[in-house]
Amino acid sequence: MNSSKVKTQKNLSALLGLALAVITLFQAGSVKSNESSDRSLTSIEEAELRAEIDSIFPDDGLTITERAYAEIEAEQTNYVKVFNANNELVAQGITIENEELRRLVNQADFLIQVPGQKYYRISE
Repeated sequence: MNSSKVKTQKNLSALLGLALAVITLFQAGSVKSNESSDRSLTSIEEAELRAEIDSIFPDDGLTITERAYAEIEAEQTNYVKVFNANNELVAQGITIENEELRRLVNQADFLIQVPGQKYYRISE
């Protein structure tokens, strides 16, 4: 009697183990199929992002470093106007050419930038 009880417990254990293995395999297959659909979603988003970046940064043959230096150089040659706290024009010009103007810009607060010009105000 004892041996049939042991065989039944072993069979039940084997059956439970087999059932758990089947459930695990089905869940793993389900997760894998979801991951592949997520990857395709990610690749679609990646393609949209690349298209957006390409529209923002035209292909002008410059590397990122060269483009950054060109932007810095263009920014430095902008015409600036500096106003005092009473909104009176104190100085204007290109900061590269005028050290006094550069000093005023460094102590002033940035107000706004329009193409080719930047406006600053010195708050006292």
